[in-house]
Amino acid sequence: MPQAVKRCVALPPDQVRFVDTLIASGAYQSSGAVMRAALRALQARDAAMERWVLSQVVPMLGAMHQARPPGPPDDHVRTAVRRNEAVWLDEDR
Repeated sequence: MPQAVKRCVALPPDQVRFVDTLIASGAYQSSGAVMRAALRALQARDAAMERWVLSQVVPMLGAMHQARPPGPPDDHVRTAVRRNEAVWLDEDR
């Protein structure tokens, strides 16, 4: 394993209790182990989102673009993407 680099993070009380509960249950040995698992899950989620965008969204947008005459981008598509992005980002809080 590469050399670890220490980071200091501040967590709200409910997340501190959650981390402490995971350690007390024996599921993890330390808060660092919890953070590493959380980051791996976040990386996996982001990779899955990237795969979904590349395999589903991009082809669909390409098909929509070919089916329509040239013109300005659809505001409803842009709005939907922003709304979903806001939901995804809010999950991290």
